[in-house]
Amino acid sequence: MVSHPSQNGLSPESTKPAGGVDATPPMPDLSSISGIMVQLHINGETSLFILLGADGSITRVGTGTSETDRAMYIGKTDPALFQRLRQQIMPEFLGWLGKHLQESHPGGNICELMVGLRDSDGKEWTTAFRYGSESYGPPPEVGQFVFMALNATNPWYERQRAMGISAARQDRKRPWWRFW
Repeated sequence: MVSHPSQNGLSPESTKPAGGVDATPPMPDLSSISGIMVQLHINGETSLFILLGADGSITRVGTGTSETDRAMYIGKTDPALFQRLRQQIMPEFLGWLGKHLQESHPGGNICELMVGLRDSDGKEWTTAFRYGSESYGPPPEVGQFVFMALNATNPWYERQRAMGISAARQDRKRPWWRFW
């Protein structure tokens, strides 16, 4: 069940450009989705960024908490990871695409969440929410998809972090003038 924005304390922002024409393309054909993006800012700082492509390209920053590693990790993973996540896109989530909502009186830290899909023709669909950390937050369907994207990319992210930490330790053991 998709909850109504007013039940969340969220109110719609304008999603129409000047002139009043809705710029949101028709709902995507899931088989044509070639990119998934999740971005979360807490108090203006990047807390989570996930960009996953059908070809296995992956970019990840953070864990979704305010106290997070903000290093960016870019690489390749098994394209099956993307396929599995794409299969988790539910009609209830799709119903939020094109909606940009904000809480009128957010409590706690200001959170700005954007989730986007891109198809193979370059068309993009987004949904965005501005809310407080002590508030209701985004609709459950959106939050669940963000959680699935976070969990799907965590093994890759943790391996990249471990390699980065290991490389940093090795660099500290070498004299500053040694490059190899």
